[in-house]
Amino acid sequence: MKSIINYSLVLFLLVAVGCTKNIDQFNNNDKSPTTVPANALFANSTVELMDYLSSPNVNVNTFRLWSQHWTQSTYTDESNFQLINRNINGEVMERMYARVLRDIKESRGFIAENTASSDGVKNTQNAVLDVLEVFAYSILVDIFNDVPYSEALMGVENLSPAYDDASTIYSSLGTTLDGAITTLSASTDMGDFAGSDLIYAGSTSHWAMLANSLKLRMAMRMANIAGSGSQAMAEAAASGVFTSNADHAYIMYQSSTPNTNPLWEDLVQSGRTDFLASQTMADIMNNTNDPRRAIYFRNLDANGDLMSTGQHGLDGAYADYSQPGNVLEDPTHPGVLLSYAEVCFHLADAANRGWNVGGDAATHYANGVSASMLQWGSDQATADAFLLETDVAWDASMADERIGTQKWVAMYDQGLEAWCSWKMYDYPAMDTAAQAGTITPTRYNYSVDEYSVNSANASAANNGSDLTTDKVFWDVD
Repeated sequence: MKSIINYSLVLFLLVAVGCTKNIDQFNNNDKSPTTVPANALFANSTVELMDYLSSPNVNVNTFRLWSQHWTQSTYTDESNFQLINRNINGEVMERMYARVLRDIKESRGFIAENTASSDGVKNTQNAVLDVLEVFAYSILVDIFNDVPYSEALMGVENLSPAYDDASTIYSSLGTTLDGAITTLSASTDMGDFAGSDLIYAGSTSHWAMLANSLKLRMAMRMANIAGSGSQAMAEAAASGVFTSNADHAYIMYQSSTPNTNPLWEDLVQSGRTDFLASQTMADIMNNTNDPRRAIYFRNLDANGDLMSTGQHGLDGAYADYSQPGNVLEDPTHPGVLLSYAEVCFHLADAANRGWNVGGDAATHYANGVSASMLQWGSDQATADAFLLETDVAWDASMADERIGTQKWVAMYDQGLEAWCSWKMYDYPAMDTAAQAGTITPTRYNYSVDEYSVNSANASAANNGSDLTTDKVFWDVD
Protein backbone atom coordinates (compact mmCIF):
# COMPACT_ATOMS: atom_id res chain seq x y z
CA MET A 1 0.00 0.00 0.00
CA LYS A 2 1.91 3.02 -1.28
CA SER A 3 -0.13 5.37 0.85
CA ILE A 4 1.73 4.24 3.95
CA ILE A 5 5.27 3.78 2.69
CA ASN A 6 6.68 5.88 -0.14
CA TYR A 7 9.96 5.49 -1.97
CA SER A 8 11.83 7.99 0.20
CA LEU A 9 10.84 6.12 3.33
CA VAL A 10 11.83 2.77 1.85
CA LEU A 11 15.24 4.23 0.99
CA PHE A 12 15.58 5.54 4.53
CA LEU A 13 14.78 2.11 5.95
CA LEU A 14 17.38 0.43 3.74
CA VAL A 15 20.05 2.90 4.84
CA ALA A 16 18.99 2.53 8.45
CA VAL A 17 19.62 -1.23 8.42
CA GLY A 18 23.34 -0.63 7.96
CA CYS A 19 23.66 2.49 10.13
CA THR A 20 22.13 1.78 13.50
CA LYS A 21 24.84 2.93 15.92
CA ASN A 22 23.35 5.50 18.34
CA ILE A 23 20.51 6.07 15.87
CA ASP A 24 17.97 6.77 18.63
CA GLN A 25 19.53 10.12 19.39
CA PHE A 26 18.51 11.44 15.99
CA ASN A 27 14.84 10.85 16.81
CA ASN A 28 14.89 13.06 19.88
CA ASN A 29 13.66 16.65 19.85
CA ASP A 30 13.74 18.21 23.28
CA LYS A 31 11.35 20.95 22.19
CA SER A 32 8.64 18.62 20.84
CA PRO A 33 6.63 15.82 22.47
CA THR A 34 7.54 12.28 21.44
CA THR A 35 3.92 11.15 21.58
CA VAL A 36 0.60 12.69 20.61
CA PRO A 37 -2.39 12.29 22.96
CA ALA A 38 -5.09 9.90 21.81
CA ASN A 39 -7.73 12.63 21.86
CA ALA A 40 -5.63 14.85 19.56
CA LEU A 41 -5.28 12.00 17.07
CA PHE A 42 -9.04 11.44 17.27
CA ALA A 43 -9.67 15.11 16.45
CA ASN A 44 -7.15 15.09 13.62
CA SER A 45 -8.62 11.97 12.01
CA THR A 46 -12.06 13.61 12.14
CA VAL A 47 -10.78 16.75 10.44
CA GLU A 48 -8.84 14.81 7.80
CA LEU A 49 -11.93 12.77 6.94
CA MET A 50 -14.16 15.82 6.77
CA ASP A 51 -11.61 17.86 4.80
CA TYR A 52 -11.40 15.13 2.19
CA LEU A 53 -15.16 14.91 1.77
CA SER A 54 -15.55 18.70 1.64
CA SER A 55 -12.71 19.50 -0.70
CA PRO A 56 -13.41 20.47 -4.32
CA ASN A 57 -9.68 20.44 -5.11
CA VAL A 58 -9.22 18.60 -8.40
CA ASN A 59 -6.02 17.02 -7.09
CA VAL A 60 -7.94 15.43 -4.24
CA ASN A 61 -11.67 14.93 -4.77
CA THR A 62 -13.48 15.00 -8.12
CA PHE A 63 -16.92 13.93 -6.95
CA ARG A 64 -18.65 17.29 -7.30
CA LEU A 65 -17.61 16.93 -10.95
CA TRP A 66 -18.23 13.19 -11.30
CA SER A 67 -21.70 13.57 -9.80
CA GLN A 68 -22.27 16.21 -12.50
CA HIS A 69 -23.27 18.88 -10.01
CA TRP A 70 -20.40 21.02 -11.27
CA THR A 71 -18.30 21.22 -14.39
CA GLN A 72 -15.13 23.21 -15.07
CA SER A 73 -14.68 26.46 -16.94
CA THR A 74 -11.12 25.63 -18.02
CA TYR A 75 -8.79 22.63 -17.74
CA THR A 76 -11.72 20.23 -17.94
CA ASP A 77 -9.83 16.95 -17.52
CA GLU A 78 -11.54 16.04 -14.25
CA SER A 79 -15.01 16.84 -15.62
CA ASN A 80 -14.08 14.39 -18.36
CA PHE A 81 -13.10 11.78 -15.81
CA GLN A 82 -9.29 11.87 -16.00
CA LEU A 83 -7.50 10.60 -12.88
CA ILE A 84 -3.95 9.69 -13.81
CA ASN A 85 -2.45 13.08 -14.69
CA ARG A 86 -2.90 14.40 -11.15
CA ASN A 87 -2.68 11.02 -9.35
CA ILE A 88 -6.10 11.71 -7.84
CA ASN A 89 -6.73 8.04 -7.13
CA GLY A 90 -3.40 7.80 -5.32
CA GLU A 91 -4.27 10.87 -3.28
CA VAL A 92 -7.44 9.19 -2.00
CA MET A 93 -5.38 6.25 -0.73
CA GLU A 94 -2.90 8.65 0.86
CA ARG A 95 -5.53 10.63 2.69
CA MET A 96 -7.61 7.71 3.91
CA TYR A 97 -4.81 5.36 4.96
CA ALA A 98 -1.88 7.59 5.89
CA ARG A 99 -3.94 10.28 7.59
CA VAL A 100 -7.39 9.16 8.74
CA LEU A 101 -6.89 5.45 9.40
CA ARG A 102 -3.32 5.76 10.67
CA ASP A 103 -4.35 8.37 13.24
CA ILE A 104 -7.21 6.13 14.36
CA LYS A 105 -4.86 3.19 14.81
CA GLU A 106 -2.30 5.25 16.73
CA SER A 107 -5.04 6.73 18.90
CA ARG A 108 -6.11 3.22 19.89
CA GLY A 109 -2.55 2.45 20.96
CA PHE A 110 -2.42 5.43 23.29
CA ILE A 111 -5.85 4.59 24.69
CA ALA A 112 -4.58 1.14 25.62
CA GLU A 113 -1.55 2.64 27.40
CA ASN A 114 -3.59 5.18 29.36
CA THR A 115 -3.74 4.00 32.97
CA ALA A 116 -5.79 6.99 34.10
CA SER A 117 -8.96 6.03 32.22
CA SER A 118 -11.39 3.31 33.22
CA ASP A 119 -12.08 0.35 30.98
CA GLY A 120 -15.55 1.78 30.34
CA VAL A 121 -14.17 5.07 29.07
CA LYS A 122 -11.60 3.26 26.93
CA ASN A 123 -14.33 1.08 25.41
CA THR A 124 -16.39 4.16 24.59
CA GLN A 125 -13.43 5.92 22.99
CA ASN A 126 -12.66 2.86 20.90
CA ALA A 127 -16.31 2.66 19.84
CA VAL A 128 -16.17 6.27 18.57
CA LEU A 129 -13.00 5.42 16.66
CA ASP A 130 -14.80 2.36 15.28
CA VAL A 131 -17.44 4.61 13.74
CA LEU A 132 -14.82 6.81 12.06
CA GLU A 133 -12.89 3.77 10.89
CA VAL A 134 -15.98 2.17 9.36
CA PHE A 135 -16.77 5.46 7.67
CA ALA A 136 -13.29 5.65 6.10
CA TYR A 137 -13.21 2.03 4.93
CA SER A 138 -16.74 2.21 3.53
CA ILE A 139 -15.69 5.27 1.52
CA LEU A 140 -12.72 3.37 0.12
CA VAL A 141 -14.95 0.45 -0.90
CA ASP A 142 -17.54 2.78 -2.43
CA ILE A 143 -14.80 4.37 -4.54
CA PHE A 144 -12.49 1.47 -5.44
CA ASN A 145 -14.31 -1.78 -4.52
CA ASP A 146 -11.53 -4.14 -3.29
CA VAL A 147 -8.99 -2.37 -1.05
CA PRO A 148 -6.40 -3.34 1.58
CA TYR A 149 -8.19 -4.07 4.85
CA SER A 150 -7.12 -7.10 6.90
CA GLU A 151 -3.43 -6.46 6.17
CA ALA A 152 -3.61 -2.66 6.04
CA LEU A 153 -1.64 -0.30 8.29
CA MET A 154 1.04 -2.83 9.18
CA GLY A 155 3.89 -0.56 8.09
CA VAL A 156 7.25 -2.25 7.58
CA GLU A 157 5.80 -5.55 8.76
CA ASN A 158 3.91 -5.77 5.47
CA LEU A 159 4.77 -3.38 2.64
CA SER A 160 2.54 -5.28 0.19
CA PRO A 161 -0.88 -5.75 1.81
CA ALA A 162 -3.46 -7.93 0.14
CA TYR A 163 -6.62 -6.39 -1.27
CA ASP A 164 -9.68 -7.80 0.51
CA ASP A 165 -12.94 -8.64 -1.22
CA ALA A 166 -15.21 -5.60 -1.03
CA SER A 167 -18.33 -7.46 0.11
CA THR A 168 -16.33 -9.19 2.84
CA ILE A 169 -15.07 -5.80 4.03
CA TYR A 170 -18.63 -4.46 4.16
CA SER A 171 -19.74 -7.46 6.20
CA SER A 172 -16.91 -6.95 8.66
CA LEU A 173 -17.66 -3.24 8.91
CA GLY A 174 -21.29 -4.02 9.73
CA THR A 175 -20.19 -6.23 12.61
CA THR A 176 -17.89 -3.49 13.88
CA LEU A 177 -20.75 -0.98 13.77
CA ASP A 178 -23.00 -3.30 15.75
CA GLY A 179 -20.43 -3.49 18.52
CA ALA A 180 -19.95 0.29 18.50
CA ILE A 181 -23.70 0.90 18.68
CA THR A 182 -24.04 -1.42 21.66
CA THR A 183 -21.23 0.32 23.52
CA LEU A 184 -22.28 3.87 22.67
CA SER A 185 -25.92 3.23 23.55
CA ALA A 186 -24.94 2.16 27.06
CA SER A 187 -22.34 4.85 27.78
CA THR A 188 -22.30 8.57 28.47
CA ASP A 189 -18.61 9.13 29.26
CA MET A 190 -16.05 9.72 26.48
CA GLY A 191 -13.38 10.91 28.91
CA ASP A 192 -10.94 13.37 27.39
CA PHE A 193 -12.36 12.64 23.92
CA ALA A 194 -15.32 14.87 24.77
CA GLY A 195 -13.24 18.04 24.55
CA SER A 196 -11.78 16.94 21.22
CA ASP A 197 -15.06 15.83 19.67
CA LEU A 198 -15.58 18.29 16.80
CA ILE A 199 -18.87 16.73 15.73
CA TYR A 200 -20.94 16.04 18.84
CA ALA A 201 -18.96 17.59 21.72
CA GLY A 202 -18.95 14.34 23.67
CA SER A 203 -22.55 13.19 23.14
CA THR A 204 -22.38 9.40 22.99
CA SER A 205 -26.08 9.21 22.13
CA HIS A 206 -25.45 11.20 18.97
CA TRP A 207 -22.48 9.04 18.06
CA ALA A 208 -24.82 6.04 18.38
CA MET A 209 -27.23 7.82 16.02
CA LEU A 210 -24.42 8.43 13.53
CA ALA A 211 -23.43 4.77 13.73
CA ASN A 212 -27.01 3.66 13.07
CA SER A 213 -27.37 6.16 10.21
CA LEU A 214 -24.15 4.90 8.63
CA LYS A 215 -25.39 1.34 9.10
CA LEU A 216 -28.61 2.27 7.29
CA ARG A 217 -26.62 3.81 4.43
CA MET A 218 -24.54 0.66 4.04
CA ALA A 219 -27.64 -1.54 4.22
CA MET A 220 -29.34 0.38 1.43
CA ARG A 221 -26.21 0.18 -0.70
CA MET A 222 -26.67 -3.60 -0.65
CA ALA A 223 -30.46 -3.60 -0.99
CA ASN A 224 -30.44 -5.29 -4.40
CA ILE A 225 -28.03 -8.06 -3.45
CA ALA A 226 -29.81 -11.29 -2.58
CA GLY A 227 -28.60 -12.80 0.68
CA SER A 228 -26.73 -9.69 1.80
CA GLY A 229 -28.79 -9.30 4.97
CA SER A 230 -29.61 -5.76 3.90
CA GLN A 231 -33.21 -5.84 5.09
CA ALA A 232 -32.38 -7.05 8.59
CA MET A 233 -29.54 -4.55 8.76
CA ALA A 234 -31.76 -1.62 7.75
CA GLU A 235 -34.57 -2.64 10.08
CA ALA A 236 -32.17 -2.94 13.02
CA ALA A 237 -30.69 0.50 12.33
CA ALA A 238 -33.90 2.39 11.60
CA SER A 239 -35.01 3.02 15.18
CA GLY A 240 -31.69 4.65 16.07
CA VAL A 241 -31.03 7.00 13.16
CA PHE A 242 -31.14 10.80 12.96
CA THR A 243 -34.56 12.32 13.53
CA SER A 244 -33.94 15.95 12.51
CA ASN A 245 -31.37 18.29 11.02
CA ALA A 246 -30.19 18.96 14.57
CA ASP A 247 -28.76 15.44 14.66
CA HIS A 248 -26.78 15.21 11.47
CA ALA A 249 -23.00 14.92 11.58
CA TYR A 250 -21.06 18.00 10.59
CA ILE A 251 -18.03 20.09 11.50
CA MET A 252 -18.24 23.84 11.96
CA TYR A 253 -15.18 25.31 10.31
CA GLN A 254 -13.54 28.55 11.47
CA SER A 255 -12.99 31.90 9.81
CA SER A 256 -9.19 31.78 9.65
CA THR A 257 -6.69 29.35 8.20
CA PRO A 258 -5.80 26.56 8.61
CA ASN A 259 -9.25 25.73 10.00
CA THR A 260 -11.45 27.00 7.16
CA ASN A 261 -13.70 24.86 5.01
CA PRO A 262 -11.68 23.49 2.07
CA LEU A 263 -14.36 24.94 -0.20
CA TRP A 264 -13.24 28.43 0.80
CA GLU A 265 -9.63 27.55 0.12
CA ASP A 266 -10.39 26.55 -3.46
CA LEU A 267 -13.19 28.95 -4.30
CA VAL A 268 -11.81 32.09 -2.62
CA GLN A 269 -8.30 31.86 -1.22
CA SER A 270 -6.85 30.35 -4.39
CA GLY A 271 -8.41 33.11 -6.50
CA ARG A 272 -9.32 30.56 -9.15
CA THR A 273 -12.47 30.64 -11.25
CA ASP A 274 -12.88 27.03 -12.26
CA PHE A 275 -16.32 25.75 -11.40
CA LEU A 276 -19.73 26.17 -13.05
CA ALA A 277 -23.15 24.56 -12.81
CA SER A 278 -23.23 21.36 -14.84
CA GLN A 279 -25.85 21.05 -17.54
CA THR A 280 -27.14 17.93 -15.77
CA MET A 281 -27.82 19.85 -12.57
CA ALA A 282 -29.15 22.90 -14.40
CA ASP A 283 -31.71 20.93 -16.42
CA ILE A 284 -33.12 19.10 -13.40
CA MET A 285 -33.32 22.12 -11.11
CA ASN A 286 -34.73 24.39 -13.83
CA ASN A 287 -37.35 21.87 -14.97
CA THR A 288 -38.67 21.44 -11.42
CA ASN A 289 -38.50 25.12 -10.46
CA ASP A 290 -36.23 24.12 -7.61
CA PRO A 291 -36.02 26.99 -5.08
CA ARG A 292 -32.52 25.90 -4.07
CA ARG A 293 -31.13 27.17 -7.39
CA ALA A 294 -30.36 30.62 -6.01
CA ILE A 295 -28.74 29.08 -2.91
CA TYR A 296 -26.66 26.39 -4.57
CA PHE A 297 -25.54 28.78 -7.33
CA ARG A 298 -25.28 32.45 -8.23
CA ASN A 299 -25.45 34.30 -11.55
CA LEU A 300 -28.85 32.98 -12.62
CA ASP A 301 -30.69 34.36 -15.63
CA ALA A 302 -33.58 36.85 -15.52
CA ASN A 303 -36.07 34.01 -15.02
CA GLY A 304 -34.18 32.58 -12.06
CA ASP A 305 -32.84 29.65 -14.09
CA LEU A 306 -29.34 28.22 -13.94
CA MET A 307 -27.13 28.96 -16.92
CA SER A 308 -24.73 26.22 -18.04
CA THR A 309 -22.33 25.56 -20.87
CA GLY A 310 -24.66 23.20 -22.73
CA GLN A 311 -22.88 19.90 -22.04
CA HIS A 312 -21.05 18.48 -19.06
CA GLY A 313 -17.29 18.70 -19.51
CA LEU A 314 -17.48 21.53 -22.02
CA ASP A 315 -15.51 24.59 -20.97
CA GLY A 316 -16.89 28.11 -21.07
CA ALA A 317 -16.32 31.67 -19.92
CA TYR A 318 -16.73 31.76 -16.14
CA ALA A 319 -18.69 35.02 -16.08
CA ASP A 320 -21.27 33.77 -18.58
CA TYR A 321 -22.62 30.87 -16.53
CA SER A 322 -23.93 30.02 -13.06
CA GLN A 323 -21.25 29.51 -10.42
CA PRO A 324 -21.23 27.89 -6.96
CA GLY A 325 -23.29 30.02 -4.58
CA ASN A 326 -22.04 32.61 -2.12
CA VAL A 327 -22.86 30.41 0.87
CA LEU A 328 -20.12 28.00 -0.24
CA GLU A 329 -17.57 30.81 -0.07
CA ASP A 330 -18.05 31.32 3.66
CA PRO A 331 -14.92 29.96 5.38
CA THR A 332 -17.09 28.80 8.31
CA HIS A 333 -19.50 26.86 6.08
CA PRO A 334 -20.06 23.50 7.84
CA GLY A 335 -18.73 20.30 6.36
CA VAL A 336 -21.36 17.55 6.35
CA LEU A 337 -20.34 13.98 7.10
CA LEU A 338 -23.83 12.46 6.97
CA SER A 339 -27.11 14.38 6.88
CA TYR A 340 -30.64 13.85 8.12
CA ALA A 341 -31.90 14.38 4.56
CA GLU A 342 -29.83 11.43 3.41
CA VAL A 343 -31.26 9.25 6.18
CA CYS A 344 -34.81 10.15 5.15
CA PHE A 345 -34.23 9.08 1.55
CA HIS A 346 -32.76 5.77 2.70
CA LEU A 347 -35.83 5.21 4.90
CA ALA A 348 -38.10 6.06 1.95
CA ASP A 349 -36.35 3.42 -0.15
CA ALA A 350 -36.59 0.82 2.61
CA ALA A 351 -40.25 1.56 3.31
CA ASN A 352 -41.08 1.40 -0.39
CA ARG A 353 -39.62 -2.11 -0.43
CA GLY A 354 -42.02 -3.08 2.36
CA TRP A 355 -39.34 -3.25 5.03
CA ASN A 356 -40.23 -2.55 8.65
CA VAL A 357 -38.45 0.75 9.26
CA GLY A 358 -41.42 2.69 10.64
CA GLY A 359 -43.50 5.14 8.64
CA ASP A 360 -44.33 5.07 4.93
CA ALA A 361 -42.27 5.84 1.87
CA ALA A 362 -44.16 9.01 0.90
CA THR A 363 -43.61 10.58 4.33
CA HIS A 364 -39.93 9.71 4.47
CA TYR A 365 -39.44 11.04 0.94
CA ALA A 366 -41.17 14.33 1.80
CA ASN A 367 -39.10 14.56 4.97
CA GLY A 368 -35.93 14.16 2.92
CA VAL A 369 -36.84 16.96 0.52
CA SER A 370 -37.93 19.20 3.40
CA ALA A 371 -34.81 18.49 5.43
CA SER A 372 -32.64 19.54 2.51
CA MET A 373 -34.63 22.74 2.02
CA LEU A 374 -34.34 23.64 5.70
CA GLN A 375 -30.66 22.70 5.79
CA TRP A 376 -30.01 25.28 3.08
CA GLY A 377 -31.98 28.05 4.75
CA SER A 378 -35.37 27.69 3.04
CA ASP A 379 -38.66 27.11 4.90
CA GLN A 380 -41.32 24.42 5.18
CA ALA A 381 -43.90 26.29 3.09
CA THR A 382 -41.42 26.46 0.21
CA ALA A 383 -40.67 22.76 0.60
CA ASP A 384 -44.37 21.89 0.63
CA ALA A 385 -44.94 23.83 -2.58
CA PHE A 386 -41.93 22.21 -4.25
CA LEU A 387 -43.25 18.74 -3.36
CA LEU A 388 -46.31 19.47 -5.54
CA GLU A 389 -44.20 19.91 -8.69
CA THR A 390 -45.14 17.31 -11.30
CA ASP A 391 -41.68 15.73 -11.49
CA VAL A 392 -41.14 15.90 -7.72
CA ALA A 393 -44.43 14.68 -6.18
CA TRP A 394 -44.15 11.19 -4.71
CA ASP A 395 -45.10 8.35 -7.06
CA ALA A 396 -44.43 4.82 -5.81
CA SER A 397 -44.40 3.49 -9.37
CA MET A 398 -41.42 5.77 -10.04
CA ALA A 399 -39.71 5.32 -6.67
CA ASP A 400 -36.17 4.89 -7.97
CA GLU A 401 -36.45 7.97 -10.16
CA ARG A 402 -38.02 10.11 -7.46
CA ILE A 403 -35.70 9.03 -4.65
CA GLY A 404 -32.63 8.87 -6.85
CA THR A 405 -33.11 12.30 -8.37
CA GLN A 406 -34.13 14.20 -5.25
CA LYS A 407 -31.51 12.54 -3.08
CA TRP A 408 -28.89 13.44 -5.72
CA VAL A 409 -30.01 17.09 -5.66
CA ALA A 410 -30.09 17.14 -1.85
CA MET A 411 -26.53 15.80 -1.67
CA TYR A 412 -25.18 18.97 -3.29
CA ASP A 413 -22.66 19.48 -0.48
CA GLN A 414 -21.87 15.77 -0.29
CA GLY A 415 -20.40 15.10 -3.72
CA LEU A 416 -19.26 11.55 -3.00
CA GLU A 417 -22.70 10.58 -1.71
CA ALA A 418 -24.35 12.21 -4.74
CA TRP A 419 -22.19 10.03 -7.01
CA CYS A 420 -22.97 6.93 -4.94
CA SER A 421 -26.69 7.80 -5.04
CA TRP A 422 -26.60 7.84 -8.83
CA LYS A 423 -24.87 4.44 -8.79
CA MET A 424 -27.56 3.08 -6.47
CA TYR A 425 -30.58 4.24 -8.46
CA ASP A 426 -29.28 5.02 -11.97
CA TYR A 427 -31.03 8.37 -11.61
CA PRO A 428 -30.77 11.05 -12.70
CA ALA A 429 -29.57 10.29 -16.21
CA MET A 430 -25.97 11.46 -16.55
CA ASP A 431 -24.94 13.62 -19.47
CA THR A 432 -22.28 12.40 -21.89
CA ALA A 433 -19.14 14.40 -21.12
CA ALA A 434 -18.08 16.61 -24.02
CA GLN A 435 -14.50 15.38 -24.39
CA ALA A 436 -14.65 11.95 -22.76
CA GLY A 437 -17.64 10.88 -24.83
CA THR A 438 -18.97 8.81 -21.93
CA ILE A 439 -21.17 9.26 -18.89
CA THR A 440 -19.72 9.31 -15.39
CA PRO A 441 -17.59 6.25 -14.49
CA THR A 442 -18.63 3.96 -11.66
CA ARG A 443 -15.35 3.60 -9.77
CA TYR A 444 -11.82 4.93 -9.45
CA ASN A 445 -9.14 2.62 -10.74
CA TYR A 446 -5.93 2.08 -8.77
CA SER A 447 -3.10 4.56 -9.07
CA VAL A 448 0.16 4.04 -10.93
CA ASP A 449 1.92 4.16 -7.57
CA GLU A 450 -0.11 1.22 -6.29
CA TYR A 451 1.06 -0.87 -9.22
CA SER A 452 4.65 0.26 -8.64
CA VAL A 453 4.73 -0.62 -4.95
CA ASN A 454 2.13 -3.39 -4.60
CA SER A 455 1.76 -4.67 -8.14
CA ALA A 456 0.82 -8.31 -7.56
CA ASN A 457 -1.97 -7.51 -5.11
CA ALA A 458 -3.32 -4.53 -7.04
CA SER A 459 -3.37 -6.60 -10.23
CA ALA A 460 -5.28 -9.42 -8.53
CA ALA A 461 -7.94 -7.15 -7.01
CA ASN A 462 -11.45 -6.97 -8.49
CA ASN A 463 -10.94 -10.31 -10.23
CA GLY A 464 -8.08 -8.85 -12.21
CA SER A 465 -10.04 -5.99 -13.77
CA ASP A 466 -9.29 -2.35 -13.01
CA LEU A 467 -11.49 -0.28 -15.28
CA THR A 468 -13.33 2.87 -14.23
CA THR A 469 -16.38 1.35 -15.93
CA ASP A 470 -16.32 -1.65 -13.59
CA LYS A 471 -18.78 -1.54 -10.71
CA VAL A 472 -18.35 -1.80 -6.97
CA PHE A 473 -19.88 -4.94 -5.50
CA TRP A 474 -23.19 -3.35 -4.44
CA ASP A 475 -23.84 -1.68 -7.80
CA VAL A 476 -25.63 -4.64 -9.36
CA ASP A 477 -28.09 -2.90 -11.76
